Amino acid sequence: MIESLRRYSGKFSNTPVIAVMPRFGSPLDQKTRHFFDQYEIEYLVLSSDIGNTRYSWNKFMNKPYAILAANERSNSKAIGWLDSDLLFVDEPDQLSLRADESFLACTVDSNGGTTGLNDPLEPYWLSVCRVLNLDIELLPWVTTEREHDRIRYYFNSGMFVYRRETNFAKQYLENCTKILDAHISSKACGFFFTDQIALGLTAFQLGLPWRPLPYSHNFSVSPQKDKVFYKEESFNDARILHYHGSMWPASWSAFLDCVCNTHPEVGEWLASLGPMKNSAPWQRRLLNKLLKYARSRAESAYSRNCQIV
Repeated sequence: MIESLRRYSGKFSNTPVIAVMPRFGSPLDQKTRHFFDQYEIEYLVLSSDIGNTRYSWNKFMNKPYAILAANERSNSKAIGWLDSDLLFVDEPDQLSLRADESFLACTVDSNGGTTGLNDPLEPYWLSVCRVLNLDIELLPWVTTEREHDRIRYYFNSGMFVYRRETNFAKQYLENCTKILDAHISSKACGFFFTDQIALGLTAFQLGLPWRPLPYSHNFSVSPQKDKVFYKEESFNDARILHYHGSMWPASWSAFLDCVCNTHPEVGEWLASLGPMKNSAPWQRRLLNKLLKYARSRAESAYSRNCQIV
């Protein structure tokens, strides 16, 4: 993601980047540290906060803690969150906040969202809104880019921008924590989409003036060999690809073909890199497996105490 940002994002190519490690894990190896130095990446390790909370097992809580840390570290007017599985293939010219805007995000699909009264996720959304003291009927309606469904105010949290001077970062963490504290779980998706549901609700709660980002700025690619998500015409207008698992060997060839046919320069560069692989030594792999096991047990314990709605 970082190298593609520096190579292909145009006016954003020199944007300051902070990489945050919010909870305990394997330390960076020398090769990664050299890469960070080469591309001027500030590396921030949080020694407290999430590591000392009851939700350190929840990988999606990494996001609000990392955002708050970057918010306190940065002096930029705007903060943009980027998931690590993003690929810049052209300049994302819609990412700059206008004078009358404080929040930008894309409604990619309806996964985790609700279309209203008859939706299976509506009871869960009602419960979340009660926890946050929000009236669900006041939420704006948005349209998903993929299915063109009309759903309540909801965005994909893999790529968004907010104005730093707002209280967004602090409120986002507080809202994610409140939702988990409530021990509510959805029949349809458990508590998997907590960070995404809290994203839009936080922006709404704060009254942030917003603008939807086009699908080209968070174009989701399925790691499955599904032709729907590999049509070349869908790639033509893309500026940022959210590739998920598509760069692992199983989906690599189909993904690379589409990038080469629609963004030849990027495709040539990707081809020189090859598919992703886990080259960590066995000691780090063992540590990661132990951490995953411990955190999955904590997640299961939490889940058993949830009320399913």
